[in-house]
Amino acid sequence: MSKRSIKENPLIKSKKAGIKGNSGSEEGNEIIKFVIIIAILVVLVGGIYGLTLLFSKDNNEYKYEVKEGKINYDTVNVGTILNRQDNEYYVLVFDSTNYKASEYSTVMSLYNDKKNDDNSKLIKMFYCDLNDELNKKYYNVNNDNKSNPKASKVSDFDFGDITLLHVKKGKITEYIEDYKTIQQKLL
Repeated sequence: MSKRSIKENPLIKSKKAGIKGNSGSEEGNEIIKFVIIIAILVVLVGGIYGLTLLFSKDNNEYKYEVKEGKINYDTVNVGTILNRQDNEYYVLVFDSTNYKASEYSTVMSLYNDKKNDDNSKLIKMFYCDLNDELNKKYYNVNNDNKSNPKASKVSDFDFGDITLLHVKKGKITEYIEDYKTIQQKLL
């Protein structure tokens, strides 16, 4: 091959034109700009991560305390009032958000303390909160502030602000709604 045939080769001409032309340097500049942008982003993200670690270093030691779960066997839902295992028991039914709820709760606590102090065989007492989502539908059902003292099954229940039920063998034997009468009965 002669020197002249190499110079006329179109592939060699296009390679030489690319090296000498501006198109190669523009691509190089774009790549450099891209690398600089990526580097800036990496530095920014790394800086934010570092600051987060620095400021949260004191809070890294989370103290989780595992507590043993407790089941409250003294609380019942309306649906289970008549089917407790005990043969005889009281159920004090009231809304825990009522303005007199602390008085009602005190009566129940005093009764339970009396039961524990005397070491006697007082009748077991359960508590039913009408504010509980499962029990709300039994609280003042007809919006007339009257209850249904003749209820004999769960679907008939309609409670007022406070009610004391005395249950024997799954049947209601007493239905007291007057707070003073409940106090006299229990205390």
